[in-house]
Amino acid sequence: MNKRGDFTGVLFLLVSISVFAIFLLIVGTIVPQISTAVAEKIGISEDINNSLGVATSVAENTLPTIWMILFGGLLLGLFATSFFIDTHPIFVPIFVILLVIAIIVAIPLSNAYESLSENAHLSGAAAQQGVIAFMMLNLPLVTFIIGLLSLLIAFAKPGGGQASLG
Repeated sequence: MNKRGDFTGVLFLLVSISVFAIFLLIVGTIVPQISTAVAEKIGISEDINNSLGVATSVAENTLPTIWMILFGGLLLGLFATSFFIDTHPIFVPIFVILLVIAIIVAIPLSNAYESLSENAHLSGAAAQQGVIAFMMLNLPLVTFIIGLLSLLIAFAKPGGGQASLG
């Protein structure tokens, strides 16, 4: 059987970016604390202190950029999968049901990120990761928009609705 795509891509994208965002929130909190403590305890040379400063810079600046690259790559992959999937109009209700399920899954993921970002220890890292926080706090809306675009790409492409059911 030739499976060139499926409808579960939205759920995969949603869970992947959520898990990575929560991971980056925790890493963005831990690395600066560890770097500062290590610099105070064993920062015996300028090279050691500089390397610890670089680790903090990576945690605060580079990792959110990597999250955006991951999000963009998964989004492009989802759209490519949506374009290459064989579609028939009879599958629209199934895709809509999966989109509703994805939105329902996005709500607790967004709430979990919001609860973590409001934690006193993690709030500083959440403030540093503004784009991630914005996307995660609006995750149900982002999921709806991405799912709607994926639906449009899958079913409104040229030649759409021509696939056989057999």
